[in-house]
Amino acid sequence: MDLNTLNNAWIEAGHKVEDLQAKQSEMAVALVADPNKYTDEEVSKVKDDLTAATKSRDFAKAAFTDAQANAEVIKDKKPNIITGEPKDKEKKQFVDTFKDMLRHPSRYTDMVTSGTDDDSAAGLTIPNDAQTAIKQLMRQYASLESLVNVETVGTLKGSRNIEKFGAITPATRLTDQNSDIPEGDYPSLRQISYNIGDYADIFYAPNSLLADSAENILGWLQQHIARKSVVTRNNAIISMFPSATKKATLAKFDDVFDTMYSLDSALLSGSSILTNKSGFLALRKVKNAMGDYLIQRDVTQSGSQFALDGHPVIWVEDTWLPDVSTGTHPFYFGNYKEFITLFDRQNMSITTSTQTTQAFNRNQTAIRSIERFDTQAVDTEAVVAGSFKAIADQTANFAASATTPAAG
Repeated sequence: MDLNTLNNAWIEAGHKVEDLQAKQSEMAVALVADPNKYTDEEVSKVKDDLTAATKSRDFAKAAFTDAQANAEVIKDKKPNIITGEPKDKEKKQFVDTFKDMLRHPSRYTDMVTSGTDDDSAAGLTIPNDAQTAIKQLMRQYASLESLVNVETVGTLKGSRNIEKFGAITPATRLTDQNSDIPEGDYPSLRQISYNIGDYADIFYAPNSLLADSAENILGWLQQHIARKSVVTRNNAIISMFPSATKKATLAKFDDVFDTMYSLDSALLSGSSILTNKSGFLALRKVKNAMGDYLIQRDVTQSGSQFALDGHPVIWVEDTWLPDVSTGTHPFYFGNYKEFITLFDRQNMSITTSTQTTQAFNRNQTAIRSIERFDTQAVDTEAVVAGSFKAIADQTANFAASATTPAAG
């Protein structure tokens, strides 16, 4: 049986599991509101169906993996999905397979199936230790990912029931042990669905790269993918900000504080300011009545980090976070971990080709890298979306003393 047939069987089995997981989640939510909504038999049937579907999916995956390992396209090679602790031999195996892809891209075409989300359909899967190194590099390139909530997922689609942080109420204190415990507030849940997307990039490698060492090739790949990943994920995160329900326009010094403290007090801890470079430069020059700058260097942090009223000030280049309109800068304040969740599939992969026009004309090899994630706005009231053209300095308001000699 060919690889594509087995691959499609795995995909179909995975979809059945996802559908049953979604049905189970819907039933769980419904049972909270109405415990008699479903019978015990109906609940047990869904659980049994999900268990059976999961076994079928795992069996289909095992069948595909075995067939892939024995296929002619990867003859005498181990499977490309590397698991376990990072080892030098695994790095070497990955680089050796990558070199073979550069030399003979057509050998690997059967490993790629367009429009699927499975690990097998991605070409050569980047091993875990290389992905870890990429994540470490990403932190050096002004990544916004650390600001938001990141959840690792293993399926293409899914959903989460979310309760807004600011809406959680405290429990009742008991003053009389002979009284019944009062019934508490039921959480106001909101369902968030994610749908993992493929984010792809093509770059070109000189064929002389084949002569490099394994470490040099890994470093070259990791650096390029890390830079692209930061820009891609930053862009996806920033695209969520217009969905914030709280809006503000800033014009004077006190508007900054009014905007910041319009946020629910429960969300202030961990909140920060985000703007672009032009906005940061404009804010950096604003002074209070005593002539001190509104934004101060954060002495508790190393490097050139700044804070405003104890909250970090973060800025990105105008290229990635442009002005709202000509001369009008963005000003976001809030708790981004409550605002946005990034669902990370953690499945980076690469494929190669020598048949693109640029690759053929320049004697290069085209390399396509793909990563898989989705971003969703969770609590749209956790951030205030503001804008400003200029913030006027705070006006000095010192009353003249009776003993102050008259000028003249």
